[in-house]
Amino acid sequence: MDISPCGHEFAISLLQMRSENNLYKRIQQILTELLPTIPMAMYLAPSLSEKERLKLLALSSADTPPDLAYLIARAETLKHQNILRGENHVCIVLRNNKAVMGLLWIGEKLPIARSFLIAHLINVFYHQLNTLALSRIDPLTQLLNRQTFDDKVIEITTGEGFVIEREQQGVRKWYLALFDIDHFKVVNDNFGHVIGDEVLLLVAQQLKDNFRAEDFVFRYGGEEFAVLFQAHDRDEAKLLLNRVRLVIAQFKFPQVQRLTISIGYTILEEIAQVSELVHEADLALYYAKKHGRNQVIDFEELGIAGQAKAETDIELF
Repeated sequence: MDISPCGHEFAISLLQMRSENNLYKRIQQILTELLPTIPMAMYLAPSLSEKERLKLLALSSADTPPDLAYLIARAETLKHQNILRGENHVCIVLRNNKAVMGLLWIGEKLPIARSFLIAHLINVFYHQLNTLALSRIDPLTQLLNRQTFDDKVIEITTGEGFVIEREQQGVRKWYLALFDIDHFKVVNDNFGHVIGDEVLLLVAQQLKDNFRAEDFVFRYGGEEFAVLFQAHDRDEAKLLLNRVRLVIAQFKFPQVQRLTISIGYTILEEIAQVSELVHEADLALYYAKKHGRNQVIDFEELGIAGQAKAETDIELF
């Protein structure tokens, strides 16, 4: 494989990126520099999940995107090839084992050496993306960790997420929900921390399984979880959250048997600070805990928008 000094410099620059957004920007800069006038389209499973369909990451100099379904079908048929050549295009495939995780379509034929160089750089990009993703994972639950939460909220509220456009099935808005396991202290006291950890792991799995792959699920701290998700309106958001609440309530946990969760949520406003959004969801969660637990409360229902009101004189657990 012919990798030029320029290729080495590009690869090193990708490995130096310490945020996903900067990494996405850098690979697009590199592709534009290497293929300045050639039509391109890059697709990726943004959460690096095999459950998620590929989404458009970048499109340049192309009047219309290529036939993605055809490209995926061809990549799945030619499972052992990572560079697919057509009559008037090249397609570079990113795989996790045999699963197609990304595609780079290039709308012209390329010399073999240039194809290998670009394939190498795309794989360096994907390796670094996975490395960054692993650094953001909570080791017990395999959810995103607390340190990643602020970055994701800022990405969403500032519109700097890397996917060009999420599917518009009507306009969907982003919401933040905080989840807290009811009476979790009792679980640890009665069954021990090993069973407590198993409960956390199983709740985390239920949350992952009941939100879309494109949503973001975090272990926020202790027995508290956070989810950034999309819905058309507050009613749909509450319906979704109640469905998840019921899934947890009906799940049979080893030894513990039944558990419930309380949920508070709020809409993500573009002008709000992360701390303000968390405070709103936390107030709604506090209300749910104080008024019977095992329920979903929308911050707007509290009627205290704009007030810095918090109560701390109740034992929640």
